[in-house]
Amino acid sequence: MAERNLRVLELGCGQGYNLCLHAAVFPEMEFLGIDFDPSHIAHAQELVRITGLRNIRFFEADFVELKDNWPKEYGVFHYVILHGIWSWISKPIREAVVEILRKVVVPGGVVYLSYNSLPGWLPGMILREVLHSYYKLSEKSALQALEEGFQILKFLEEADALIFRILPNLKGRLEALVKANKNYLVHEYLHETHNLFWVHQVMEELEPAKLQFVASATLTDNYLLSVLPEKVRDFINRFPHPGFRLFLIDLFANQTFRRDLFQKGIITTSPTDHLRELMRVRFVCKEDPPKEYRFQVGGLEVSGKKEFYEPLMEELNKGERSLEELLRISPFKESGLPPLVQALTFLMSMDLIYMCNDGSNTKYAQGFNQRIVKLASEGAPYRFLASPKVGTGIPVSEMEMIIMSVLHEGPSNLEELATRALQRLKKQNRSLIKEGKPLNNPEEERKYMKELLTGFVNKKLKKLRELQVLP
Repeated sequence: MAERNLRVLELGCGQGYNLCLHAAVFPEMEFLGIDFDPSHIAHAQELVRITGLRNIRFFEADFVELKDNWPKEYGVFHYVILHGIWSWISKPIREAVVEILRKVVVPGGVVYLSYNSLPGWLPGMILREVLHSYYKLSEKSALQALEEGFQILKFLEEADALIFRILPNLKGRLEALVKANKNYLVHEYLHETHNLFWVHQVMEELEPAKLQFVASATLTDNYLLSVLPEKVRDFINRFPHPGFRLFLIDLFANQTFRRDLFQKGIITTSPTDHLRELMRVRFVCKEDPPKEYRFQVGGLEVSGKKEFYEPLMEELNKGERSLEELLRISPFKESGLPPLVQALTFLMSMDLIYMCNDGSNTKYAQGFNQRIVKLASEGAPYRFLASPKVGTGIPVSEMEMIIMSVLHEGPSNLEELATRALQRLKKQNRSLIKEGKPLNNPEEERKYMKELLTGFVNKKLKKLRELQVLP
């Protein structure tokens, strides 16, 4: 259970949904979100009103103005989140953010910072330059410029432009781009400001705020050095500077995106205290075991041994287990602590398991979820619900939101539930989608809806209740 009086700040909070999710699962903590876009803040404040959250506030503000005039009522913070803004703000604004961090992060406080990183983003920069340049020159709408920009890039690729031979993964990146969400692409590729960073550059920019790199928030990235060949590890470890070592690791792993944690004054615990706390951590299974255990570690793919991972997933599928309990079971008893911790970390990176948030306030989060399900079933674009059990958001599809909304209305037979779910969909002028294609035949729609309802009730509903998403 989280400690009382801990305060969390998100700079560049957007429409606030991520912060609201965390406020719902940690009601004993206080949350504050700041964004310069008034429409984002208006949405966030309305969301707070509708969901009844009492431990979160949102304010419209400009970072450059805030660095010199930080309102006393905002206070100081133990955790600060900066997600999806660092690569899209200019150096003067980044400097303003660093000054804010210097003022508001308490000693020992932690800052989460994500950004597009080098060297992995270099091919993306070429694609972005074509798309962004054409967008500015064409004076067409963002979406139309994107489509026509794709055609330009496709022509270059089919004409065997040398750049596609020099960078062989450029073709695959272009193919993935064409299939990506267009609203995401407008932000990622057409935004006027876009910066790429080496990890040591970000570390240097945060030094004036007395913030030091402690770890990657992408759990598997903390094992990057260990999965590299031994001669590579030995070579990198020759260099004493931590930033330079991370720089070399990113070169070997072709790092594309970093989520880093920084601390204001590194706090260490004794090995005994650390081990004691680690042994108490409990884990719960979210998904059924996969067919293969393949994990993404930076730009590398690592395979896990089935003879180790399968019994671990089987054990966690039986119920919650602490690290101490798992170490009493074969084969984990024989392997010892480090391999087990690594395996659990890799499974968490795939959202197959979660750490438990013991002592949570389930009613507070479930009240939030009930209102979100209603909004989502009416067309709102929310695709996560709060899990007090594990202290994070659980992905839920649009159709699952509609199914939950009709189930919440009360007991009924399968035929009636299918009718109500289809009516909800039709009110939004939407069709039921199967295998990427809309169903237009009423009989096929009803049959497939009944399949979705049955599958949800028999499988997903049980898991959502185990995670305390639903009562």
